[in-house]
Amino acid sequence: MPVEIRPFDPSSASEAELAEYYAVSTAVLAVDHPDVWPPTLAEFVETIRRPLTVLGPVRRWVARDAGRIVGTASAIQPEHENTHLTIVQVTVLPERWRQGVGTAVLRGVLPDVRADGRTVVMGYNVKADASGESWARKLGFVRTHGYVKQTLKLADVDPGLWQRPVAAGFRLESWSGAAPEALLVEYARARTAITDAPTGESTLEFEDWTPERVRTHEADLRSRGVLIRVTVAVHEDSGRVAGLTELEVSEGGRRRAIQQDTAVMADFRGHGLGLAVKGATLRWLTAEQPGVEQIFTQTAHDNVHMIRINHALGFVTTAALSELEVGVAELAKRLEV
Repeated sequence: MPVEIRPFDPSSASEAELAEYYAVSTAVLAVDHPDVWPPTLAEFVETIRRPLTVLGPVRRWVARDAGRIVGTASAIQPEHENTHLTIVQVTVLPERWRQGVGTAVLRGVLPDVRADGRTVVMGYNVKADASGESWARKLGFVRTHGYVKQTLKLADVDPGLWQRPVAAGFRLESWSGAAPEALLVEYARARTAITDAPTGESTLEFEDWTPERVRTHEADLRSRGVLIRVTVAVHEDSGRVAGLTELEVSEGGRRRAIQQDTAVMADFRGHGLGLAVKGATLRWLTAEQPGVEQIFTQTAHDNVHMIRINHALGFVTTAALSELEVGVAELAKRLEV
């Protein structure tokens, strides 16, 4: 009997269904990224019930076999930039790999993608050269960009590595939660500095950060119980925010933190500002969030400068990740939808 594909709503799902969904995700995590501590069931449920919506809303599906969830899928439909694509993630219990479950789930998702007028399907954060990428390539996906996943285990690193003074002519400012009004406009402008990071052949566009969008994002993080810590380097003479870094810590999972964007404006590069802002954030983290044990980040595989900065602070590269894309028409043909 073929698997049954149905939409999945975490807000109304039973405890048993949520546990099965969680089991699929953590089983795949254990195979692809054994160095990553899995979230607890409670942390996981909170995350899928209140997902980050900076790109757009998230829809979910499950594949059931004899009533049991054996595969899942999620689709993000970006609402601002990137309205040409849908970002899809498919996960299948490892014991059910190569049995057509993932293909069946993707086939069930595609009608919703096509109805929304999207022209490209993207797979993001797929472990490079592993079973998931191999499966996707058979369906016409091509690798458009690559990343490295880097991990910092705080107990294994000499804190002296984080003593990075800021260059003369600059000062560091930090905050948790919301950016101060006095720096909001400059902070939003500085966030666009990441738009010249390497992107390979990807069609994914970076967000156009405005002060209003920053405030919306901050409110979204608060609603999800995520603490954001930002450190910026301010150019003393001009008052411009020259560089920044962002770190996220979940209230429900304080053993782990996520290093998000780090960027330096093009005309202020070469002063060690990336090291300075990251070093200051790490010093804050160990002082104010002592329960955090690991930090994860990802960087474009060809962004050698940022990879070098992370290594200098104690990060270790632990995996290669792929970004994959396929045209909706080509995928529909392959899936015979």
